[in-house]
Amino acid sequence: MMTERVSPAEEKELRDTLRKGGSPDCPRCGAPFRLTPLPPRPDVSYVRKRVLLDCEACGLRVALDRK
Repeated sequence: MMTERVSPAEEKELRDTLRKGGSPDCPRCGAPFRLTPLPPRPDVSYVRKRVLLDCEACGLRVALDRK
């Protein structure tokens, strides 16, 4: 599994693609991400709509808030 983080520019591009209803590709290898909705955690007092982006090709994983 890749442990490095995405850059702020990569994160913005991923968020923009999600906001437009698209399915983003991995910024590292170009493979399509698998998107998995993350349910709200009971120990967090505010509701967050989050999604996990998982690249099966290179192992990059990113959790983002859907706004």
